Amino acid sequence: YVYEHAVSPHLASRIEGNPVRMAVIEQTFQAVCQEHDYVVIEGSGGITCPLNFDEEPIQLENIIRKFNLPSILVADAGLGTINGVVLTYEYMQQKHLPLQGILFNNFHSGNVMEEDNRLMCEQMTGLPVLSCIRQGDKKLPDLPAEKLAALFHDSL
Repeated sequence: YVYEHAVSPHLASRIEGNPVRMAVIEQTFQAVCQEHDYVVIEGSGGITCPLNFDEEPIQLENIIRKFNLPSILVADAGLGTINGVVLTYEYMQQKHLPLQGILFNNFHSGNVMEEDNRLMCEQMTGLPVLSCIRQGDKKLPDLPAEKLAALFHDSL
């Protein structure tokens, strides 16, 4: 599903008249898995944001559970990230959804707040920070291909 409106997926699907359906997700996921060795699913809006709310209630956690997927938490490195990361971690722990680590976006090396955010998120969740991504990065710093591939294989 691709929507033109930059709003929550459930609202975009309502506005555009193209609701998310689990059967379509399953069919598409299986087809993509047949063609590719590695498949990444991006959760739009976060773990609790509904993908569909009206006809067939679907949240990202339903997809994670259906396909038995491990997750990586992606967070902005700036103000408010400790709260968002810890709450997401706690929610996923409560729902028994596996998390393998954290990626920080818009990271500025040497920024005292962002460096502290990284440290606090690691300490408060016990999750490793897999990479800190600066704006414009084309690769994941400090995350070599072998380590990235292991995240997929370790989850099987």
